[in-house]
Formats: sequence, C-alpha cells, structure tokens
Amino acid sequence: MNEKDWLIIRTVWQYKNITRAAEELFTSQPALSYRLRQIERKLAIQLFETGGKGLNFTAQGRYLAQHAETVLDELQLLRATLQSLNGPQQGELKIGVSSNFAAYRLPDLLAEFSQQHPGISVNLVSGLSEEMFLKLQRGDVHLAVVKDDYGWKEGKRLIDEDDYYLISRQPIDLALLPHLPQIKISHGGHITKLIERWWNANYSLAPRVAMHVDKLEVCLAMVERGLGYAIVSSYQPLAPTLCRTPIAVGGESVKSRTWLLYRHASTDAAVTLPFVEMFGDRR
Repeated sequence: MNEKDWLIIRTVWQYKNITRAAEELFTSQPALSYRLRQIERKLAIQLFETGGKGLNFTAQGRYLAQHAETVLDELQLLRATLQSLNGPQQGELKIGVSSNFAAYRLPDLLAEFSQQHPGISVNLVSGLSEEMFLKLQRGDVHLAVVKDDYGWKEGKRLIDEDDYYLISRQPIDLALLPHLPQIKISHGGHITKLIERWWNANYSLAPRVAMHVDKLEVCLAMVERGLGYAIVSSYQPLAPTLCRTPIAVGGESVKSRTWLLYRHASTDAAVTLPFVEMFGDRR
C-alpha cells in the first residue's frame, strides 16, 4: 500500500460514490475501479458489499478506510516535521518539570542548553509530576520531566536515578519505627505505592505521622533538628551528619526515576529534538 492507495481508500469512503471519487482524484471511473480491485487482491479482502443499492463498505473496508485517515495524517505530520528540521533551530520550547528536578538538577542543564542553542527560548513551568504529565497529554508543553513514565507510549528517556533512604539525626532501631514520629513529604503516586509496600512488608502498624510537608528543604530541616525521621530520595545531597538506611521492596532498592517524555513526531521538532538529544540515548 502506497500513499496513493491510502488516498484512494479515503476518498471513496468520503464520497461513497465511484464516479465522484474518480473526479476528485482526477482519474477515470474504470481506472479507479481497477485500482480498488488490485487493493482487494493485495490484501485478500472485500472492500464493498455486493447486491445492495449504492456503495456500502464491508467491515474490512470500513476498518481500512478509518486506518487510511490515520496513515495520511501521520504522513502529513512527518513531512511537516522533516521540513521544520531543515530550518534554523529557533523558536520557543515549552517544558513541564517536576518541582524538585527543576530546583536541583535543571538549572545547570538549562544553562548548557541555552549556550548551545541560543536561538531557542525556554518557557518553563514546574509542579507535581502528575500535573506536568497532564500538560504533556493536553499539548500545553512539548516535553515533560517527571518522576514516573505513566505508561507513556511515545518517546521517553530515563535521565536520572536516585535511591530512597530512611534518614534520621540519630541511629534508630527499625523495629521501633511505627512508634517514632515521621516527617512525611509528598511523593508522586508511583513512589508512594512503593514506600507503602515496603512499610506493609515490615510493619503491621501504620506510621505515626507527626508532620506533613510539601518541600524537601522543610523535611530535611525538621529531620536535622531531631523532630522525626523521613523517607527521601538522594537526588539532593544529604547532610553527612544524618543517619541513612536504604529501603528495598522484594530485594530491589526503591528508586526515584526521572523520565523525559515527548512525542515522536511534532512540527516543533526543531526545538524539541536538541533538548532530547542533550540527554543521550539512555532509553
């Protein structure tokens, strides 16, 4: 099936009439009918029902016509993407980034990117990973840097990994953990489930949460002053005075994984691909 075949299928589906479709395609009715029979033989299918009035598609024909729309749309997007890559690398790049990555890892990366690609301006928004992923789905941003891949079916690269630790100011007996105050920091849904699995595998009592905080800096400050323990990732350097214990589920360390998510084809490829390529081919 070449592009012309897909165009024929779509046009015949649109008009449900061989004569009108032939006029739209600037060909004769016999030539169009012959080409349709060739497509049927090539795919071993029947496009149209027989015996009825008018031109009625079979189930196979309807499915092929709907697929033709997808194929032709993808070809159009591919051409636009390739054309955009032929021009200068300039424009606006919209990125949605999880708050902690934006605070601790992104500044140096953006400085490097801006130096290498001065024609590309960056429009940055940060927040919870779930919010940034929704922005990517809606098309509000070109790229999302988030703490889970969310089952994303298009482009994704694993760009960072950090272990999770239980931290405290003084050494603590892990058997007594349910009775000690916990400084609880908000994690993404994926990490929260892993930590809950670890806790439930080791304890029958719920944790005694003394504080809920939304900033890592606040959490660390509370722990450093001996107000409780916390479970945090190591992507921000931890004070050497803190005691730390790695946590694992099923023998595997609980890790904070940061993903770069993007679309494979985009008319904005001239500004998105340079940022993606900066991370190398890790995924």
